[in-house]
Amino acid sequence: IGVWRKGHVGVDPDVDRVFEAAVRRLRELGAVVVEGADVPGNDKVVGEHLLPAVLTEFKHDINAYLAATPGTHPKTLTGLIAFNRRHAGTELGRFGQELFEMADRTDGDLTGPAYREHRGVLTVQARKAIDDVLARHRLDAIVTPSDLPALPLDHKGENGRAFTSSTRNSAMSGYPHVTVPAGYTRSGLPLGLSFLGTRFTDARLLGYAHAFEQATHARRAPRHPLTPR
Repeated sequence: IGVWRKGHVGVDPDVDRVFEAAVRRLRELGAVVVEGADVPGNDKVVGEHLLPAVLTEFKHDINAYLAATPGTHPKTLTGLIAFNRRHAGTELGRFGQELFEMADRTDGDLTGPAYREHRGVLTVQARKAIDDVLARHRLDAIVTPSDLPALPLDHKGENGRAFTSSTRNSAMSGYPHVTVPAGYTRSGLPLGLSFLGTRFTDARLLGYAHAFEQATHARRAPRHPLTPR
């Protein structure tokens, strides 16, 4: 099992603590833990190809969803944007809808040459990023922290903590990625451990994740802060 630390460790002390405990537990369970299995990112490719592809996909899919969903509501993304503008005193007044508007300016065509080029570049680069690490270190899977603790919805935006996405390469490549509970922050927020791998290793990753879950029983049933213990 390879360990991906770069971009994830050293950002949040609770994430570091829980992740190091998870890596120790993997060793105790018999895994051969290999350090230095950091999956590289490609900011240039992401900047040029990811956002245009995702915006096109979003317009296509949200239009299909709205059109197929019964009830009285906007039937297109364009209509949804207009609805939000008419009701700007609620959530829209705090969060905006810039991504909606950017998506609506695309053609939403998943068969068009521009979209297919963006998606093709992303898929090739993301698969190479994962496969190269797996081959170089002769790995069956890679583990990494899933994300930072959830942020409060305080309408103040991001807090500036730079955490590299643990899911982006898996999502762009179409490769499997499974997240399981790993522990908690000192304030009680859940933290996860991610297992990722190459194409068609879904069953293997689910097996690793299941074994880790059964060995750690890290998950606790969620509770409201005002609920009596």
